[in-house]
Amino acid sequence: MSPFENGRLKLAPAYDVVPTNSGQGYQEFICGADGRDSTLENAMSQCEAFGLLPAEAAAEVAVVIGVISSWKDHFAQAGVTRRDIENLAERIDGQELLSQRIGFAPTRFQTSPAKRKRPSPFRRT
Repeated sequence: MSPFENGRLKLAPAYDVVPTNSGQGYQEFICGADGRDSTLENAMSQCEAFGLLPAEAAAEVAVVIGVISSWKDHFAQAGVTRRDIENLAERIDGQELLSQRIGFAPTRFQTSPAKRKRPSPFRRT
């Protein structure tokens, strides 16, 4: 697949979610109303800017949370060492991120259907 779409560069689907284990607590790019704050609430605050209704964005977040729930098994199957998995678990399953995943309630974002203002740049047409 070409990195260009409509004459513009496009990001990989998982850009800025690769674990760096830096423990920074913020994203490299502004991702919501609270700037670079690395929280689900912040990401959800600007979902419309990405062409998603809140219910659509919440459904995507729920899918990602489901995938993350089995990250240790996936990493082990991919050959990541036990030591590295334990090190990453301090961040990925640390209180800050784990509490966000456990506390995320997609139903909070279910509202009456509304028309999308513009097409999502992340969905294939």
